[in-house]
Amino acid sequence: MKNSLYNPYVTEPIHHVERHVAGICYSVPYLQHHQDSSNILNSHNIISLHNQIATEAALMVIPVEDIRLQGMIAVPDAYLHLQDARVRVGINYPSLVRHGAALLELAEKFSFWLYDFAPPGADWRLMESFPFSGIVLSEPFFNDNYQKFTFPYFMAPFRAKGAEVIVRSQSPCLTAEQFAEINISGWQQQRSDGELISC
Repeated sequence: MKNSLYNPYVTEPIHHVERHVAGICYSVPYLQHHQDSSNILNSHNIISLHNQIATEAALMVIPVEDIRLQGMIAVPDAYLHLQDARVRVGINYPSLVRHGAALLELAEKFSFWLYDFAPPGADWRLMESFPFSGIVLSEPFFNDNYQKFTFPYFMAPFRAKGAEVIVRSQSPCLTAEQFAEINISGWQQQRSDGELISC
């Protein structure tokens, strides 16, 4: 069943260095608490977007704002559709700091990606210790840091744990080979301004 009520232009394709489109990310945080009627998000059918992704195995990353994350923590069984093997739940660093212990418990059922990676003053040990299956670097963070000698070493622990390390930008800033050399596994095409998750 195709999801005809979800505008395809609010998805951001995720490209892997070794293949074409590896998944999509919704650029409107899932079930925003301030949704209005102009937002055509069909939340009950959000993971059936077969007409917008390359293969049945492609990932779907669904960002959640903190208010919805609190709902997941309180009643995880109400979000069984987000426990699908193809689904990744996108969170940001402030949510990780606020709910770290509860999120560790949820990580047994849900697979998390960290968006808007490493804001100034971030605790690297906290990020490295959490079992993220993916982290997403903002374009400004990437541009400021990727040429530093230490950059690949900072990314290595995430890659060693099997996490995808993705750069979110409007266009790829390096070739696939250059990304791979510095422990980056792909890029996500940015279609909305600023950070993906605002609170």
